[in-house]
Amino acid sequence: MKTFLRSTFAAVVLLGFLAGARAQLPTGMTVVPFYDTNKAGLSFAKDKQSVVGMWEVPGKPEHFLVLGFWGYVWSLYPDTTKTYAADAIKDYAKKQLADFNTVVMKGWEQGALGGAFDPNFASNRFFYIIYNKYASPSSYHGGTTPTGVDGMTQQGLVVVERWKLSNDCKSLTKDTTLFTANHYNGYGASNMVFGKDGLLYITTDSYSQNSWDSTIYMRKILRIDVSKPEGGKLYTIPPGNPWYNAANPAVKKEVFAYGFRNTYSIQADYLTGHIWGGEVGQGTWEEVNIIQAGKNYGWGNGGDGAAVGRNSIGIEGPCSSTGGGFTSIGNDTGNTSGVTQMASYSRTYRGRTYTCADFTNGTWNFNHGGADAYGSKTALPGTGISCIILSQAFRGDPASPFYGYHFVTDVASNYFIAVKEGVAGAQKVGGVPGGMVFSGDRQHNGITSFAEDAYGNMYVTMLSSSTTGAFAWHDIYRMSHPQLRPLTVPRDQVVPTAIGETRFITGRHPSFDKFVWKGAGPIWIAVPEGFSRVELYNLGGKRIWTGKAESKGLKASLPIPADLEMGILGTRFLP
Repeated sequence: MKTFLRSTFAAVVLLGFLAGARAQLPTGMTVVPFYDTNKAGLSFAKDKQSVVGMWEVPGKPEHFLVLGFWGYVWSLYPDTTKTYAADAIKDYAKKQLADFNTVVMKGWEQGALGGAFDPNFASNRFFYIIYNKYASPSSYHGGTTPTGVDGMTQQGLVVVERWKLSNDCKSLTKDTTLFTANHYNGYGASNMVFGKDGLLYITTDSYSQNSWDSTIYMRKILRIDVSKPEGGKLYTIPPGNPWYNAANPAVKKEVFAYGFRNTYSIQADYLTGHIWGGEVGQGTWEEVNIIQAGKNYGWGNGGDGAAVGRNSIGIEGPCSSTGGGFTSIGNDTGNTSGVTQMASYSRTYRGRTYTCADFTNGTWNFNHGGADAYGSKTALPGTGISCIILSQAFRGDPASPFYGYHFVTDVASNYFIAVKEGVAGAQKVGGVPGGMVFSGDRQHNGITSFAEDAYGNMYVTMLSSSTTGAFAWHDIYRMSHPQLRPLTVPRDQVVPTAIGETRFITGRHPSFDKFVWKGAGPIWIAVPEGFSRVELYNLGGKRIWTGKAESKGLKASLPIPADLEMGILGTRFLP
């Protein structure tokens, strides 16, 4: 049956590609405030704080955790006792939940960088944070200004910590340090996301280290299973990792893919199961990659002027037989902006000669100057991208023309470009209002991340904000377009849990419950007392199955439609 389901899904993807390739998306997408930052204590920027990420608490629609660049976590939540008109500015409140400011290494791209809720959050209440940490306690210091112990010249650590959110969401306490890797001198921003497979994907970025070296963690994408410890570690290495059976004990078996410079934006498409990465380039190219196990994505060792990091073995940008991106040669230290565009590629590393055939090109390649050449799929001449930021797939109303699209922006230009798997090319669909002016003491002052909620609404966070004008002191916005429509019923959780033994689906609606599991035969649903009918909703919020219990309070069984194989987002019980 699984073979049949895969074939059916492939046909659906093909039809989607044929339809999507002809579609012209509407333009005019922008951002709007969704809460009042003039209210006391609600503007992060007024408190000299920089916001880098926001995640909705599973089971609490529109109730978010917000991560501060300097090592803070806040809750941001609306007054749910009030009724609001559509698109109204809601009454929100903010509360600081965590402060690890003194241990966070503070620099241009070093700080607290990402977060993720555990797929089994409903039962364990775990929230994960990734950040740069000082290597020695003697360097710990508070504040929001880098000092002599910060920045490119210092070594530090990339750590993933597990924290626990209280049931009332009013406190967040550190549970343990899950993972640690050495971050050598130089900068680079790390991040993480849970995939549909329930595994944690971690990007590890440090520009002065060699991405092709399998014995170091840095400049890779790692994949680990945090659900159980093994071998003295607080996680398990999945057997499907490409180097899981490596004979050399020095090889880091956590590695899933390599050849990266700085995949700061990493997203999971919970419908397809694919992991997407936004690769920040250097002199000329940015990439959107669909990450595949064991693949080399091209970038080699170092760059950005690091004396120990010449990129003479790797490549920036697309690589093809007719030409490609840039690579450093001779004594060049990796500053590819000063190197001529390549006519061909061939480099020898540790006795092996590499050509373009050894690399996986970006699914989309964006030129800093907006050029569309050498295998680039931007199709957007004159629209450049620098320091790329990549969104989740829009999974609001399935009838929306934007359904399934990811949005691309950067920390400077702040416009929105839409890309979709199976759809060739890319399209500019809007951007932040022209009157939005950013200020701050860093070069990265614009959009730092995207967020989503259970209804499919999408948001952007800003590293800094204007101090004057219509958008003064705003740091978080909701993306807005008449056809960027949300769902009418919230999804059960933003990260859906696939049906499987002991894997429950957590409800959010009063008539939802968490009694769905797969036994040895069919899927069984325990119907609560007082109900007799069951409805299941797919990842797009569409009802895909209706069943009736054998009798009230007893179990109902159902076949396994393709949508259920990919995960359920809603289970509704009716009288």
